[in-house]
Amino acid sequence: MAAGRRVVLTREAQGNAPWLARLAELGLPALDLPLLRYETLDPPAPAGVWDWALVTSPQAARSLAAWSRMPAGVRLGALADGTRAALEAVGLHDELGCNVPDGAALAQAFLASVTAPCRVLLPGAASRLSEPGRSLRAAGYEVLEVALYRTSAVPPEQLPPAPLAAGDVIFFCSPTAVRAFVAAWQERPDCVAIGATTAAVAREAGFAPEVAETPDLDAMLRAAGLDHRRM
Repeated sequence: MAAGRRVVLTREAQGNAPWLARLAELGLPALDLPLLRYETLDPPAPAGVWDWALVTSPQAARSLAAWSRMPAGVRLGALADGTRAALEAVGLHDELGCNVPDGAALAQAFLASVTAPCRVLLPGAASRLSEPGRSLRAAGYEVLEVALYRTSAVPPEQLPPAPLAAGDVIFFCSPTAVRAFVAAWQERPDCVAIGATTAAVAREAGFAPEVAETPDLDAMLRAAGLDHRRM
């Protein structure tokens, strides 16, 4: 993949916005093509005292800030730089300080830093992956998954009929975005997946994805051969 190609961003519109601004700063052409929508939820406060909340996506960070019943005194840990930036943008602070590619790695970083017993909240989507919850429970931590938002794909009939141009590279940041793309269009252009889980779904759909080393825009640009530090 070479410089000068258009980057197609497929996250929810609010999630795309800071990446679009960054790409504009770098002089990289981009297409805003949101394939996801989020519905914010406001569940009841969990009983008792909770020590940590581990945040695994920018949307989880934004939803956490909007949660009116968030327990007081909870320390926060973020998956990677993009999620950390989202926390900071809503006035919250990451106290774990790691930059890892997925939930399993976040669990290992947390286990290396925080000793059990410990009560951990996992705020995020209503439908989620098994990590980091599975690893934390196996290590003896008490874990509660809190559904703060619901993700849905934009229906094909609400998407433009032919938005892509020759040479576009698609940035996929979730399995849901991959499935929304496949439901709407037959093309299988070059793409970059934000992590291994999204890459696996993309391969099943007929793509040949590059995979970012960490879940952030800079890593995705590097995977696409668009490393701005070399331009």
